[in-house]
This record gives sequence, structure tokens and C-alpha cells, in this order.
Amino acid sequence: MIGRRDVVAGILAAPLLNATASVAATPPSGALISINGTRLWVDQSGSRNAPVAVYMHGGPGAGALDFEDAMKPALAGRVRLISVDQRGVLRSDPIPKTAKVSVADIVADFETLRMKLGIDSWQVIGHSFGGMIALHYALAYPDRVSRLTLESPAYDAASSLHWLSASTAQLLNGNDPTSALAANRLADPATKVGPGFVEAMSKAMSGLGERRQELYVAQRKNFGMLSRLAARSGLSKERWEQGQVPGMALMQSPDFYAPMLPRLAEWKGKTLLVRGADDHVTSPEQIAAVVAIGGKLVTVPDAGHFVHNEQPAKLADLIAA
Repeated sequence: MIGRRDVVAGILAAPLLNATASVAATPPSGALISINGTRLWVDQSGSRNAPVAVYMHGGPGAGALDFEDAMKPALAGRVRLISVDQRGVLRSDPIPKTAKVSVADIVADFETLRMKLGIDSWQVIGHSFGGMIALHYALAYPDRVSRLTLESPAYDAASSLHWLSASTAQLLNGNDPTSALAANRLADPATKVGPGFVEAMSKAMSGLGERRQELYVAQRKNFGMLSRLAARSGLSKERWEQGQVPGMALMQSPDFYAPMLPRLAEWKGKTLLVRGADDHVTSPEQIAAVVAIGGKLVTVPDAGHFVHNEQPAKLADLIAA
């Protein structure tokens, strides 16, 4: 489950909110745009004449601020970058606690935004759970996607959650045998994935304590990196936590768990998969499926799940290529 210390990173990422130091707030940018009955926070940077790239964040419920913070400087002058806090998340308008949100809803939001901005086609960048959104979008609107770029993706929920559970069991082994056994049972591909699975996985992960960050971050200096961003963001704790509502709603939606490995072959366009060498979210099966359709695979050293935070210059070169 999304906990108070997980709110930036979301379900498929680490509890990186540890810093409490107060630093200067980052000046806000972007604007709220009315989309399909709500308002989404949309940040645009770069020349209007440059190739367009749209960022789809993970979590679910994490927000796009960490990507903007790292990648806007790295991509300056190279692409027109559009990033969006998905419905109900962070700088977007909050949604009711009883609201239902599906993957299809998020996909529809991005397509409505594309039309509102008058963009013919764009490179679609999906990180973690955002990779699932990106793939669904590419399959629904193939003529609108110039390239599908997947950063440490979890485009197939079951495959990623089983793989992440296996990595958790490895880290727990010898330190917390009970939690290690629980994680190992979850890693079994025969274990059904659903809302209860995520709750059980989070419980097992709690046995790692601070070492949980090792699942997502390669460089120890980056432990707590999202906390430091939150501290200088100028956004309230309530803003950071509001992504729990759409995040939990998405995990109740059947299309969150739809098998996407077999559907990847339906995508006929350009594909790039970028992963950190120390990432534990993108499974071997998801990587193999991208290679099988002729996609390009790049593994970035000294990076974990958040390539955009740990190696922004290298990711920028790949996005702008």
C-alpha cells in the first residue's frame, strides 16, 4: 500500500522520503489544464519547433516533479518536453476519495491533452507504472506515437511484481527469514497478482527497513533523494499524499492487472527500453519481449530504477537521439 513515507515513489518504487531539512523552494512552473472533468498540472519546456516528448510518471500516484527537476536541464534545447501529474496526483486537482480511476482513464486524459495542445505526434516516455500507461496509449493511438520509450518499466504488473518480490526475498534472506519466505512465495509466478498481492509485498518489504531503497537506487548518495526534492518543492505534505487516492483506485481497476506481455507484439513502432543496471522492477520477461519485437535495449551503469535521477545526462542523450 502507499504509506505516508511512500507517497512520492508510489507502489512500485522505494520509500525515499527521509529528508527533513528545509531548503529553498523550487519556483513552480506549468499550469492547470481542464481535461475530462478534472484539471491536470501540465509543464511544458523547450522550443515549440523541437520534437515533442511527453512523460508519463509511475507510482501509481508519484507525480512528474522528480523527472522535471532532473530532466528539464538535461534536455534543454533538445526536445519540447511535456510532463503531466496524472489525475488526482500532486499538483493536479485532488479527486474524491470514492473516485474510480482506470488505466483507460489515464490514457484518455493524455489523448485529450494531445488534441488540446495541437500536437500531431509525440515520443511517449513511460517510467515504471508509467510504462504500462505508455504501452496502452501506444496500442490505442499508434499513429500518434513517434517512439515508445520505456524507462525501467513495469508495463506488465504481474511480471514486475513477481520479479520485485524475488529481489526483496534475496535482500531479506538471512536477515528476516519470515519476511524472506513471504516474499519468496509472492515471487512464484503461480501466485495471483491483485490488490492483496501489493499489500502483502509491502508488508514483506517493511522488513528491509532503510535497505528497501537498495531495490531502487544504485548510488547510496541518492538515498532520500525524493525527500530532498519534497523539502525544496514548496508543496505541502497534503499535496504529496493526495496521489494515494488515484493510486489506490488504479490498483482496484481490472485493467491495471491486464496481461501486457502478449500484447506488446501488437506494437509495430519504434521502441526503446532504458533500464538502470541495478533496477529490480523490470523483469527479464519484459526485457525479452521488447527485444523480440526489434526494440532497442540500453542498460545504464550506476543507476537503479530511477535512471532519470541518477544518470539524467545519459537518459537525455537517448531521449533526444
